[in-house]
Amino acid sequence: MALRQLALKVVTQHAGRAAGAEALAAAAHRAYDDLARVSAPLIGQVGVDALTGRALHLAQREYPWLAHTREPGQPEGPFARVTSSLGRQDPAVAADAAGAVLATFTGLLVTFIGEPLTEGLLRKAWPAVFSNARMEEHEA
Repeated sequence: MALRQLALKVVTQHAGRAAGAEALAAAAHRAYDDLARVSAPLIGQVGVDALTGRALHLAQREYPWLAHTREPGQPEGPFARVTSSLGRQDPAVAADAAGAVLATFTGLLVTFIGEPLTEGLLRKAWPAVFSNARMEEHEA
């Protein structure tokens, strides 16, 4: 499964059916938090923040609106601006952009720690997606 498809699947699963942009933004933030939580012990919080910043910078090529300036009262953190920006978009665009940022983050993680370690982290962060993928393979 391609990284972008995987990330999009995680976001849409977290958001549920017929989710609006706000729900997709919150789902993307949950997916990011899950991935950051399992990555931090291996690469440190500084590493997570650096990969997040780079992933956001790269995703802005496709979605320039992603990193508007921080709004007053908005939570701090590297993914907070992404969440805020996603919530103001059409749901389909928000889902695609969230998938792009998460997939880019994951791709950068592969570059730094390798595919086997990254896959292990993804399975820990997003177990439901992997268990659903196994069920779909058995049904096919």
